[in-house]
Amino acid sequence: MHKPDEWTHKVATYFDRSSGYWDDVYSSQSVKAQVYRSRMAVISDWAEAIMPGATAADVGTGAGHFAVLLAQRGIQVAALDASEAMLARVAQNASRAGVADLVVPLLSDVQKLELPSETCDLVVAIGLLSWVRNPTAAIAEMVRIAKPGGYIIVTMDNATSLVRLLDPGWRLSVRALIYKIRHLTDLPLQLPAPMTWKKFNELLHAAGLELIEFEGIGFGPFALLGRSILPNRIGLLIDRALQRIADNGWIRLKRAAVFHVALTMKPTAPHG
Repeated sequence: MHKPDEWTHKVATYFDRSSGYWDDVYSSQSVKAQVYRSRMAVISDWAEAIMPGATAADVGTGAGHFAVLLAQRGIQVAALDASEAMLARVAQNASRAGVADLVVPLLSDVQKLELPSETCDLVVAIGLLSWVRNPTAAIAEMVRIAKPGGYIIVTMDNATSLVRLLDPGWRLSVRALIYKIRHLTDLPLQLPAPMTWKKFNELLHAAGLELIEFEGIGFGPFALLGRSILPNRIGLLIDRALQRIADNGWIRLKRAAVFHVALTMKPTAPHG
């Protein structure tokens, strides 16, 4: 792995220290966990088109939950992350699922992926881009390693999501105070900004990708200054109800979801 820049090093250090949380979050009964599972389910459905024997890259794999899911379908997966602690969990989870022979953990910076060009039938980056200093460079690397005609699935935190609009805790000045109170000093306070759907679409278009499908996923947790304001059971019900409405065609609500999720394809002819 090439020497990462200061930002990537700080992000990797944060995930090294919090790897247990990110490994366990999908199995929680919280609203946040439900949103993460819903996002995973949509991406999993899209990945059904990838046949056994294909090659995939799970970029920013975290604890490797999606990499393991792909491997269980007979797909060879390069699970890439800048956090060594996360990659250790990838290896554990793959071994526990009996697919260690199909999941290859790789220490890698998303802005310089340790894979050859045009080798992947599928490239996935779930929850990664909002942690990257230069999303344009990250997308370019994903396009580079994808085969012509290969699929690239990416997500982005939504700058105009309902949760951000309702909770002033997302404002930078307030978040700085919250971080100070909680002694969360591992990361700079000026995290890379999430994107509106328009900006995210422009990012994908500039990379030469063909958009196939777009979804908005998640409407909770419902919080004030980062603290839940609803009983968990009620929050789960509201999140599910809003998701059903968005899925049934209310585009404005869909674009107020927590996450943008995009299924794209790398063109078979060079982008020009």
